[in-house]
Amino acid sequence: MNKDVQRRETWPYRCAEKHSMNTSNDRLLKFLQASPEVQAEIDRVLEGKVAARVETTTGPLLYGMTAAAKFIGVSRATLWRICRTGRLQKVEILPGSFRIRRSDLEALAAGRQVGAQ
Repeated sequence: MNKDVQRRETWPYRCAEKHSMNTSNDRLLKFLQASPEVQAEIDRVLEGKVAARVETTTGPLLYGMTAAAKFIGVSRATLWRICRTGRLQKVEILPGSFRIRRSDLEALAAGRQVGAQ
């Protein structure tokens, strides 16, 4: 086989290997140049000892039925069905006026069990 043909056939593969080696080397270099605190955090992640981060959310604590339905991406009718099955609890503000807790909506959207508060 001609050397030019052989070079053309292996060229993209060699470039991909070289790029991945550079990326790996760059990542290792960044790790070695990081501060001791950052290195310790990376070690904790690699060991699986990362503490759960507390995420603070902003916005209202209670959502109206229309806003709650938009929040989880369903229709109002589906939201009422979810409430009727007990997967979400509605809060009655005034007679006939209901709201849904933001924390319950976030839990439902994340697939966690919605707890009564």
